[in-house]
This record gives sequence, C-alpha cells and structure tokens, in this order.
Amino acid sequence: MLAIDGLGIGGAEMVVRDLARYLDRDRFDVCVCCTKGLGSVGEGMIREGIDVFVLPRREDGGVDYMTPVKLRRAVKDRQVDVLHTHAPSAFWDAGLCKLMMPSLKVVHTFHYGNYPHLARRTRWMEAMTSRVVNRLVAVGRQQRRAIQATYGLPDSRIETIWNGAPAPSPEAGSAFRDEHGTGDRMLVGTIAKLIPQKGLEDLLSVARECRDAGHRMQFVILGEGPLRKDLEARRRELGIEDTVVLAGWVSNAAARALPVFDVFFQSSRWEAMSIAILEAMAAGKAIVATRVGDNPYVLDDNVTGLLVEPGDVAAMTEALTRLRDEGLRSRLGSAARERFNERFTLEHMTRSYERLYSDLVAG
Repeated sequence: MLAIDGLGIGGAEMVVRDLARYLDRDRFDVCVCCTKGLGSVGEGMIREGIDVFVLPRREDGGVDYMTPVKLRRAVKDRQVDVLHTHAPSAFWDAGLCKLMMPSLKVVHTFHYGNYPHLARRTRWMEAMTSRVVNRLVAVGRQQRRAIQATYGLPDSRIETIWNGAPAPSPEAGSAFRDEHGTGDRMLVGTIAKLIPQKGLEDLLSVARECRDAGHRMQFVILGEGPLRKDLEARRRELGIEDTVVLAGWVSNAAARALPVFDVFFQSSRWEAMSIAILEAMAAGKAIVATRVGDNPYVLDDNVTGLLVEPGDVAAMTEALTRLRDEGLRSRLGSAARERFNERFTLEHMTRSYERLYSDLVAG
C-alpha cells in the first residue's frame, strides 16, 4: 500500500503515481491510500484502473484523530504486507498503525528538501515516527545528510533512492510555441508550482535583464499556486508582459510543452530531488538550474547543464546568454539525456523500491 495525504500536483504525488503504474504486478499487488482527499492526479489514476481509495473523513471537516485506526482497518482488510508512506501526516498515521500491528512492515520516503526548516510540530512527529518504522528513504544525498543531522539518524537507518521520471512522449509538436506566440525567439521555460520555494521572482528579474540586453527570448512559466497574483503584479511592474507568459497549469506538461522548450530554467531556492529536472534531461534539453538539493549530483556543470547559485540573477542571466549558442544547447541537452538514461529512469527507481520491499518481507 502506497499512502499519501492526497494526490494533487507535486513531486511526491508523481512518485506515488509512477510506482503504482510500474511496480512489477507479477510480484506485487498495489493499492494507493489517500488519507485526506483525492486530487486531480488521483482521479486520473482511477481512470487508468489503478486501485486508489480515500479513507472516510469526518463529515464536519475537522481534525480526524481516528485516521490511524481507519488506516489499520484498511491495511487488515487488504492484507497489506508493506505500507509505504510519502507525506508527513501519513507517516505519523502509519507509525501509530505499526504500533498496533508490529508485524506490518512500514517504509517512509522523505520528499521535503529544506531540512531542518519545517514546522515544529511536523519535525516532532517525524522524529518520533522515524524511530518506529522499519526503513527510511531519502530521495537525494544532500537531503539525506540534512535529515540525519535534524533527527540524529545513523547511516544504517536511512538510505537514498533517487527519483525517476518517464521517458518523454511528445504530444504537441510546435503547437505550444504557436499558441504562445514564441516565433523565432529562444523559448526558456519552467514547470513549477507558484510558491516561494521556486524562486520565480528571480526568473522575472532575469527575464527583464535579458530583454533589456536585447536578447530575443521568451519565458514561459507552467504551473499554478498561491503566488500567481504576486507574480502577475511583479511582471507588470517590470514591464515584461510581452516577455514572460504565465501559462497556468497544463495537463501532462512534460509531454505537451517541455519538448518544444529551447532551455529549461529552474530558479529554485531549495529542492530535494527535482523531478522537473529529470524530465528536462529525459527530453534532451539544455538546463540552467540553481545549485540546490541534489542538482549538483544530477547535473555536471558545463557538461550536462549549467549550475548557478540561488538568487544570483546576474549568473542566471549570463548562463542563459551563453545558451543563445545553439551548438552549446545541443551538446548539453544530448549529454543530459545520456545521463538520464544511465541513472534516472523510472525503471531505476522502481527496481530499487522493489528490492527494498522484497528485503523487508524476506527479513
């Protein structure tokens, strides 16, 4: 059983979806439990025929202190051997479930990338539950070190399994460029939730610098989130409405839009193990990304991408200026795709989790 709060848009949700899709069904029966609600990704999984269900909730919408009991009932009814959680509250519920069912094997994957900077209550819950469950997984090397320092975990308690991403299957061709009036300008795109973590204010500043320098570039931001109005206001303030498109949420953006980007640009202030970076590598795109999370392990600077410090608008602008060279874009993109195929496919991630599950059951 894969357990998560809900299946909206996000990296953890993508991992749950892909594990549910690609775990070996000759060896594993798979179901997905949402402890709080479904979400658009979950709805799509149900349409695919994946066994996804939501735990019953209180009718008044209040905090449900019976969730661990309901989770335990679902585990027993479905005869679950391994419970794999992907969100802090589901992790807590699974820990209590483990105390009620000692024979249950519980695995948790940490997806948050800015340790130790998280809510005190969440930090306390994770610290307690980390001592109860069977196995802990970090999605990046940097994240693993930060989690160990935050919770005092020895090497034996936590391992690293890098995220994976699917190979691209383009759906749109040039339609996306035509729709947004890119023309012959270099299209610089990003796919991100509109939240402070993603550093999108820096992206807007870079777009202004590039425009003022006379570079023929168009920037497009794919995604939705609470900062949309702030970003729209900042775009007006900078006078770059003709340079930056806020395209909103695009279904299956990695297949419909990413293949026609000339450059993938990630301006994040922190990350754990970015699936968007992996998707750009799989598509063979030249990448400019900040030196955060596992980006320096995934990308070799000047080999498979260009790395810059977070918040360094001048360095970001310089990197994009270099990528006006089509030959450099092609070289970096080809090397990125090769690195992706070597290390970061869905098969790499899925087989690693399969080995983990098998070891737990055998042990």
